[in-house]
Amino acid sequence: MGFGDKLNPLMDRPSSAEYLVLRKTIAARGSLRPVLAVAGLGLWAALLTAVLVLLPFPVAAAIPLLMLAVTFEAIRPLHFGAERIGRYLQVFYEEQGQPGRGMADTPSWERVAISLSAVPGAGGHPLFVPVFFLATIVNYLAVWLPGPVAIEMGVMAVPHAAFIAWLFAADRAMRIQRATELARFRELRDAQPQRTQMI
Repeated sequence: MGFGDKLNPLMDRPSSAEYLVLRKTIAARGSLRPVLAVAGLGLWAALLTAVLVLLPFPVAAAIPLLMLAVTFEAIRPLHFGAERIGRYLQVFYEEQGQPGRGMADTPSWERVAISLSAVPGAGGHPLFVPVFFLATIVNYLAVWLPGPVAIEMGVMAVPHAAFIAWLFAADRAMRIQRATELARFRELRDAQPQRTQMI
């Protein structure tokens, strides 16, 4: 067996074990995201308070802003990775298992979850973009409250605006990820020989 065979997503493997491990991975990443968000936002609030009290200089607003960015960057890949695993399971397990199996025997969580994503109130924002957006606006208080000159306000507006732009770019990427990766995984599946053994 060559190295390329080891990377073949359709090679023989203990399918039920892989499915369960990947579902647990998705669950773990999903549980970790809100914990990181709450912890990171708590640290951000403490840093912002410390900056307002101990470092009343507009440039010091970069310190709590950096905490916001680090927290968001810890959360973002967790969500994108979990989504990628979910699309893999959907294509290589749920869709692949349908033809020769009864619906009761075929996993269907990913297909059901996608159908629920359009239901209003089905869940909050997976990347917490509205929360990070509001926190970024509040963070600008550390620039505004010390009474900066116009150039300080303008200079410190740049990193705040850049972070807000990054939030919305990540939100846009998140909204097209499912469709893009579903199509790509289906291309990969259809380009490979069929598995002789289903789930």
